Amino acid sequence: MIRSDLHIHSCLSPCGSLEMSPAAIVRTARTAGLDLIAVTDHNSARNSAVTARLCADVGLACLHGLEACTVEEIHVLCLFPRLDQALELSEFIRERLPPVPWMEGKMGDQVYVNEKEEIEGWETIALGTGARIPLTDLGEHVLASGGWFIPAHIDRAANSLLSQLGRIPEFPFSALEISPFYDLAKDPERIVGRFPLVGNSDAHRPEEIGRRYTLYADTPSAGRPLQPLQIA
Repeated sequence: MIRSDLHIHSCLSPCGSLEMSPAAIVRTARTAGLDLIAVTDHNSARNSAVTARLCADVGLACLHGLEACTVEEIHVLCLFPRLDQALELSEFIRERLPPVPWMEGKMGDQVYVNEKEEIEGWETIALGTGARIPLTDLGEHVLASGGWFIPAHIDRAANSLLSQLGRIPEFPFSALEISPFYDLAKDPERIVGRFPLVGNSDAHRPEEIGRRYTLYADTPSAGRPLQPLQIA
């Protein structure tokens, strides 16, 4: 059984703690008993390469990606089996972000770091905005590139499918991420059986990593649909 947390924010995300260096994330994930992680920063995969190297050093599996924000202000996890795919999407998204400059002290730190937790630079464009691309267009791009397209926290009161659209649209999503508050027994949106369902921590601080995770029979691989077994 593979214990996975595929929604973790590093110090690159404007809302992520400065403590969330890739090295700290990998250490904490191992301590939490995770087998598979993904660092999914807002609209950028700039901390993904160092995360992948650190994971390889300790035998921790990882997927690569980011949490995109669409023109509708919907947050979506875009995950890939290969690092180069995530980096290509990161550049694709960056080209479509509004030209809002990052403002020190007002938008979080947005730093990218190395394996030794040393700051190498700051992302100069604000990462917390919506990219100029609709949900379905982004989904088609990610799926055509060999990735998985997963709307995040679909039942949350902001930046979710339900908050922004009021419904679950007809689209071949790879899975839907639900919060602990979604009542699977009542299933008000009738998603059970229609989509694979996943749960992740959406961690912004080290102590949150692994607080919610999904079990898989094996590590997701290229060309295969996600097959989650259980949310814990």
